Amino acid sequence: MKCVVLGVTGSVSAVESFRIARELKKRGLKVVAVLSDEAKKFVTPELMKFACDEVLTEFDKPYHVELLGFNGKADLLLIAPATANTLSKIAHGIADTNVTLMALTALGSGKPILVAPAMHLAMYRAIEDNLKVLRGKGVDVVEPNVVGLKAKLAETERIILHVERALSGDEFKGKRVVVTSGPTFEFIDPIRFISNRSSGRMGNELALEFWRRKAEVVLISSKPVEFNLPNFRIVKVTSVKDMLNAVLKEIEKCDLFVCASAPSDFIVDKVDSKIKTTEELVLKLRQAPKIIKEVRKVYDGHIIGFKAETGLSDEELVEVAKAKMKEDNLEMVVANDVKERGMGTADTRVVIVTPKRVEWVQGLKRDVAKRIVNAYVEEYLKVYS
Repeated sequence: MKCVVLGVTGSVSAVESFRIARELKKRGLKVVAVLSDEAKKFVTPELMKFACDEVLTEFDKPYHVELLGFNGKADLLLIAPATANTLSKIAHGIADTNVTLMALTALGSGKPILVAPAMHLAMYRAIEDNLKVLRGKGVDVVEPNVVGLKAKLAETERIILHVERALSGDEFKGKRVVVTSGPTFEFIDPIRFISNRSSGRMGNELALEFWRRKAEVVLISSKPVEFNLPNFRIVKVTSVKDMLNAVLKEIEKCDLFVCASAPSDFIVDKVDSKIKTTEELVLKLRQAPKIIKEVRKVYDGHIIGFKAETGLSDEELVEVAKAKMKEDNLEMVVANDVKERGMGTADTRVVIVTPKRVEWVQGLKRDVAKRIVNAYVEEYLKVYS
């Protein structure tokens, strides 16, 4: 079990540290909280004990060395919230609080440090040079949310994602991964469209998993997505033609293309005004372009494809995946029967098929995404940590 030292400093945002600690625990991490004297004015050690494995307030022994020194037991120092005072002291090598003592020890031993600033906007602007110094020392900064004149603490989920990235492998460092997710919307008239039940969850979780492993990610999606992360760009599309055009543009400098979306198989000629209600309406559907087939005409890199079917046996589904892999020259196909679950659901059951494996995986899409990425790493990168 990996261990995170959670440093809490004297900001009103310290009240969020309890929630951060709980979310870290939910992700299977050991959490040791370190509160500065100023932090204890906003959150009590007794409260933090309910969310953490251990809470340190008085250093009657060298906890900073035991946890964050050379060969220390902890894997990461997270300071959330981090005040202007604390950040400036760390940048200039001052260790006069429990938290800054932890930070300088981690800096010297090479332990990862993640800071989430929270302060008045004027103060945040005033310490930009100090933040630059910290970044130069390898400290990762979770950018605050600027609201009016406040640089507010980043939302808990974004902080947790940064923690997970810091603790994950770097198999995709320096690589660019393009992922598609969600359905497409083929408009019949200005207000009606043809679509499907795809939620985009699987593609989103895959994009996040590649990002955790240090990839530069481009997510092409028809669904509203809000991931305010560095090296993570979102391209919004609507129709299958929009998605295809975006993919063709983004794969020019791409190491891996993951086609996890559910684009429409059919398109229809849109009319410019709302179709009047009638007892019967006949639509003429035409076959939509197949994204992977079009991509393969211009892209010879690795592609992971997805295949959704209904009513097939496990054996039949595997054969369909193998046929798609061969037909489209894919490195991997992830197939599932979406009649019961998978499309629009939080969990799924899929089969991962490569030239060397047939592996069934089921569970929450976040966990399935991790297993898919693991399978790709094991099969093609020859490294897994």
